[in-house]
Amino acid sequence: MIIEVKRRTHVQRMTYDDFERRIRDGEIPPETLIRFDVVTGDAFKPAGELELYRELMAPDRLAFRLGLSRRGVPIVTAILVGFQLRVWFWSHSPDRGRFLVDTFTNAGPAILERGEVWRLITYGLLHLGFTHLLFNLCFLAYTGYHLERAAGRRNLVLIYFFSVVLGGCLSMLLTPLPPSMGASGGVFGLIAATVVLGWKHWDDIPDRARRYFGWALLPYLVVSGVSGMVSEDVDNWSHLGGLLGGALLMTVLEPEALSARRGANRTWRSIAMALLLATFVGVHQAGTRLVPLVPDKDELGFVVSRPAYWQRGWLFTGDRAWQSVDFRARIGAATTTHQRPIGVEEAAERLVERIRSGSQELEVLSQEKVDVDGVPAIRIRMRFLFSDAPQVADAVVVTRGVYEHRVMMKVIEGAQDRYAPLIERIFDSFDLLAVDELRTAERRARQHPRSWEPALNLARARYRTGDSAGALASYDRVLELSPDEPQALVGRVETVHHYGLPQGAGEARSALGTAGDNPRVVVAAVDLLVDLGHQDEAVEALDAAWALLPGDRRLRRARQRLGLTVEAPPPLLTP
Repeated sequence: MIIEVKRRTHVQRMTYDDFERRIRDGEIPPETLIRFDVVTGDAFKPAGELELYRELMAPDRLAFRLGLSRRGVPIVTAILVGFQLRVWFWSHSPDRGRFLVDTFTNAGPAILERGEVWRLITYGLLHLGFTHLLFNLCFLAYTGYHLERAAGRRNLVLIYFFSVVLGGCLSMLLTPLPPSMGASGGVFGLIAATVVLGWKHWDDIPDRARRYFGWALLPYLVVSGVSGMVSEDVDNWSHLGGLLGGALLMTVLEPEALSARRGANRTWRSIAMALLLATFVGVHQAGTRLVPLVPDKDELGFVVSRPAYWQRGWLFTGDRAWQSVDFRARIGAATTTHQRPIGVEEAAERLVERIRSGSQELEVLSQEKVDVDGVPAIRIRMRFLFSDAPQVADAVVVTRGVYEHRVMMKVIEGAQDRYAPLIERIFDSFDLLAVDELRTAERRARQHPRSWEPALNLARARYRTGDSAGALASYDRVLELSPDEPQALVGRVETVHHYGLPQGAGEARSALGTAGDNPRVVVAAVDLLVDLGHQDEAVEALDAAWALLPGDRRLRRARQRLGLTVEAPPPLLTP
């Protein structure tokens, strides 16, 4: 079909497809005379009077296309590029550069632990290296130029900063160290928005502008993404967050030239701004609740979580520790192995005394009974001076037999409220594990059920890990397999003695009656009788054993503890 277009005295013939394209491009105004046999017959009529023209000539669509064809400087893009250039020039002084890094970069510890949430947006305006600056600003100028003309200034500003913040949040949570900076998160957001806008409005974009939108931008994304993944110094989480932010916003936003969508645009922009505000407030309030944790296992029987990015260090008590980047907080976790089982109250008192000896003006703020995996524990809160700086410490102590497990969080006074949620998360993660020696002993006892030595090792492991009832049962099993075995008798007496079980005196007498001529059995029974107040009975047992085994070193030390003579007894007279 051929259509004739009359411009003054000149008549131009064109196909219907060409005529339609020129209407969409705004090249045929409504007063132009046209002749189309099917519609106008032999007469020329103004294009604006024809229904087919009015259908093709949508004002919004025309305004969108004209915006893409209009020349000129995109103001918002120019401001973003110019501001970042100005900051880069200003940062050339070492002191200024250090100030920018310390104050405005995206650093997880500063945001989560100190509440400096402005970093989630300011990092997207900073560059210190020229290559980094050049690469980012070239992409920013290129994509911003075309997107600002297509989508509008307000949409561009929102997309850029929304992408920066979303990328900053992902980076803060998943790679809190090292600090990051640069416009790449916002740039990826602009590229993603340009791709989405091209997909949504491909038919409305003039042919000569299509190389800047839609599928044409995908190679840039692929190249930038791949180069980021192969480089160790690139913040890929920021890139991903920016990509998602730009794509999400451009999915719901429309070009500002489309008047029918202006109300919806205002609504979506308001929602996006509310989300940004909620993000800043939420991150500030959540604080250390968002600090990523990783488990830290102690080989002697417990696991506790610690901040993933904290550095190794030590507490002044000598316990291994992890410390925050700015040294305001430390978490220590350790196990102490004692010679005999220790109660949790005694362990807590010893911890307080250790801290008292290494600090000044110790004050116990509170002490309460808690439990760790069903095992009784004590939680202590303290305040003290260390190196003339006021500190606040929160510790949990739990004991199992000879093992004392403790976790302590030490914070500079004034920061304890900020770190309180982190302290609770760490203490909630404090779990007890089976001790390796117990697992090994149990396995060997199952493998050799008829041998008394594995049963003896299992009894000792149970004694050491706080299972007094299990230890007594295992010692009984040893005596079944090897009657009157002295090591089992000693083990039973020590278990009853050290765990304060009620059958104390009877256990000591039974052991003496079974193996009263064995020094180890005698000494264990005597120690138990003395602690129970049966002094005379203990001395009588020692005297009888000393008469049988004069000079025995174990008996000698036991007699010395009781203030008895250690001279050799006179020889027994024979009739």
